[in-house]
Amino acid sequence: MLFVIFLITSFGLIYLIFCVPSSEYNFLGRMKINLKLGFEQFINFLPESLRSKLISIYNYLVYKPNPSIQIFYILFFSILFLIYYFNGITVYFPHKTIPYNSIYILYTIIFFALYSFYLCSISNPGIIKQENISKLKKKYPYDFLFNNDEDFCKKCNFEKINRSKHCIICDKCIEKFDHHCIWVNNCIGAKNLKYFYYFIFSHWILVTYAAILACAMFYFEIKEKKLFEQIFYDVKTGQQFNATYLTVFRYLLWKNYCLMASTLMLIFISFFLFYFFYLQFKLLLQNYTSNEKNRLERRIKYMELIKESLEQIAGKKNIELQEIKLTSKEIKKYKHIAFNEPDTDLEKLNEKQINEFYNFTKESIFSYQINPYRKNTLLINILNKIMN
Repeated sequence: MLFVIFLITSFGLIYLIFCVPSSEYNFLGRMKINLKLGFEQFINFLPESLRSKLISIYNYLVYKPNPSIQIFYILFFSILFLIYYFNGITVYFPHKTIPYNSIYILYTIIFFALYSFYLCSISNPGIIKQENISKLKKKYPYDFLFNNDEDFCKKCNFEKINRSKHCIICDKCIEKFDHHCIWVNNCIGAKNLKYFYYFIFSHWILVTYAAILACAMFYFEIKEKKLFEQIFYDVKTGQQFNATYLTVFRYLLWKNYCLMASTLMLIFISFFLFYFFYLQFKLLLQNYTSNEKNRLERRIKYMELIKESLEQIAGKKNIELQEIKLTSKEIKKYKHIAFNEPDTDLEKLNEKQINEFYNFTKESIFSYQINPYRKNTLLINILNKIMN
């Protein structure tokens, strides 16, 4: 059983890495780039017919909405629960010290976790259509961070709403787009972000509670059997030795390795989910989405690179960089060069252009570090009235 869950987990994790956005700025993004390169090199040795089939399968799994990870989630959840039930609950309960109500609490948390998964999977993330564009344009006025009045979604064939994004997987524009979650096979946006928080939080509570309950089972077994007072024997040599923490751990692992292994897995998942929830909660307090925060970080790094390049060029040409107040026309011009003409040869710019572009990068970096969405009210108006 553990071998099966190990295989499912391994394939699931590899698939998850393939599904994250490619990015040289984070660890998972770099892993995806390397895995993709390895996959491309591997299929180059295969016959053309097989290669084309593998590419089409890869494109379906990674770039199309599909229930693969939902199936993985249900399998993983079910197998882990069965291991926990038959090697933990049925073995240790009823227990003279641990009340049976603790099991009912576990089942209640499981219900809410599965229900949050269901809500995330079926909910409308905030799909933008022609009918609601006027309303959303008033709700999300344009700002200096990402958009301008000329933005247009060529896929949906309508004006792009500020803070929205066209999801390449769902092929729809999503209001206040956060990310596409492959766990629920759905986008996470303005209308279902609260369900996503319920999903993460309920699963963190679930795995943490289950891990604590399992640790309680082991603790009372140690206490009732007085394992730290026992004398242990080496099966091979027959040598006697006193109990240590490692000895007791190995004994419990030998006696109930399935529950011990699943408990260690639950502890690992608990730390991971807590960290993920912490990151998402930070974004909630800042009133940013994951998509916006990632874009901001990329843009700041990009502008810093341009700024450093301009400083080096100015040093070579003995140009004195000065503070210049840019007009809206000049800002628009250098914004276009920065984001639409990235191959521009900066060496060919004259002194005036270098100074203007340099000041544009400075102002951009400063602007990106100011959060226009955060309102310093009572815990962001009680987290925007519990996220609308």
